[in-house]
Amino acid sequence: MSQDAGIRHILQSYMAFYARQNWEAWIDLWADDGVLEFPFAPPGRRARYTGKTDILAYMKATAARMTGRIKSEDLDYFRVHPMRDPGAVCLEMAVKGRVLETGAPYDQKYIAIVETRDGKIVLYREYWNPLVSMDVHGGREAWTAAFGSPQGDAA
Repeated sequence: MSQDAGIRHILQSYMAFYARQNWEAWIDLWADDGVLEFPFAPPGRRARYTGKTDILAYMKATAARMTGRIKSEDLDYFRVHPMRDPGAVCLEMAVKGRVLETGAPYDQKYIAIVETRDGKIVLYREYWNPLVSMDVHGGREAWTAAFGSPQGDAA
């Protein structure tokens, strides 16, 4: 399997396990020292999770907070752009969904830099606009109350 095909397979597995919330299979895609980063995290929110234990705790807590709030209905697009480093790609995707409580549309775009080593994710740096999520949940205060995760929390 070529390096590009290997990363594409990792990303397809990542998305499939994420959609099914199969967290044990999902975290197995990560290197033990993997890093999950959110450079545009709002002030007061953690922007970096390091190691499988930290990443998995964050993801499980986030998924639990999202359950019953947002329904993802479609992956509008999913593009993988190779980079010069054969172990890295730029992922571009858009999710369409709705907020269950209000019916408001939730259309979010993401860019992620994904780096792999030995077939495992060592870095997933995701750029997304938290204002989209805040707006559909009634503003920053309502969003923070619903999703918590202040900087000091593990999740």
